[in-house]
Amino acid sequence: MGIKKNITAFLVIGILGTLFHFVYEWTNENYIIGLFLPVSESVWEHLKLIFYPTLIYSGFEYFTVKNKPDNYIPAVAVSIFCGMFATTALYYIYSGILGFNISFIDISIFFIAVIILLVKRNKILNSEKLNTKNAVITSLILLGITAFRFAVWSYNPPSLGIFTPPVN
Repeated sequence: MGIKKNITAFLVIGILGTLFHFVYEWTNENYIIGLFLPVSESVWEHLKLIFYPTLIYSGFEYFTVKNKPDNYIPAVAVSIFCGMFATTALYYIYSGILGFNISFIDISIFFIAVIILLVKRNKILNSEKLNTKNAVITSLILLGITAFRFAVWSYNPPSLGIFTPPVN
């Protein structure tokens, strides 16, 4: 993936993720929108800002770019999960050390996670790894399960810290 495509991916995912942060509120807390976009300030809900914009960008890219490598879908899946992991880890590390969170750092973490996911995606796309049919099927299943969990846990979250909005 060339530098122009990486910059485009970063901008599209970053802009969509930023906009998506506010859409639920803008739509007067539309139930359907909440299945896909954050309904609270919890870390779990903010992972949707990595997941869905990357899926949208990658879906568009999948259907418009010719000669995709066989490991395209697994590369997208692994990179999304790496971005989500980075978001979670960085947030809990810094807020655990400070004992509180800072909006500027939270926003920066989102963009750092997008960079991490694009780097990981490029590494996989440029390798021969995960280029089997089983890897594609497994990736699609894991992405589907994650989307399902986002929908279910938006309105019925488990009683765990990651699902609880931070207290300022």
